[in-house]
Amino acid sequence: MKKFAMMMMACCMPMMMMAQSVQYCMTYGDYKAGHWTAVDDLVGGRTEQMPQIKWDDTEYKIKTGDKEADKKLKKEVLAIKAGKQIYVNCRNLREDDVILDCSNYVQGYQYDGDKLIVAVYHINDGAFLLGLGANVASFFTPLGTSIALRGTSAAIWLGRNQLNSFRCYVIDTEANEKGRYPVTRIDDEYMEKLLANDAHLLARYKAVSKKRERQSASNVLAILTEKGLVPAE
Repeated sequence: MKKFAMMMMACCMPMMMMAQSVQYCMTYGDYKAGHWTAVDDLVGGRTEQMPQIKWDDTEYKIKTGDKEADKKLKKEVLAIKAGKQIYVNCRNLREDDVILDCSNYVQGYQYDGDKLIVAVYHINDGAFLLGLGANVASFFTPLGTSIALRGTSAAIWLGRNQLNSFRCYVIDTEANEKGRYPVTRIDDEYMEKLLANDAHLLARYKAVSKKRERQSASNVLAILTEKGLVPAE
């Protein structure tokens, strides 16, 4: 019990830092232009509660304590930024006009300057808990905990080596007339085209024999970081 308490304190200590601005952007165009707006403006003074992020099994839910603001965050906002961390709303993302395995927020990464990558848990993959290894208690206990977005380490954030059961998708265009964003999955074909002129990195990517592990967010993000397309953590 003492060891568990120490783990939870280590997990939550960054949250005790001074609150910093939590921002949102409505569209991909806003993201590209660097147009972020404080969530406080969205709340409009209707609550004094700090924005909260709730880790819910494999995705994030963001709450402000104000129903009007929360409805907009859930249905319309594209992304939330807290410190260096980006959380992207999957509600309106579509791959070949099909919804993804998530309808809330997931971890997002700046990609190739002005694009976005989202890491979405593959719902048919049962290895997620095993992939978290020794850190499972700090992320999953207690379930459903709401943590204020504070400090430079905004909230629960999975390291890239813990994303073995997640897939990467790219957002690189505006929404269609229905407000849906087409996304492209980063699979073998995508990586082979991207790394066609980089034999060393392509060989490293292909060296992972199992398809699920090769196409996982852990492997993809590592390769893209070395390529200089995704900022290092």
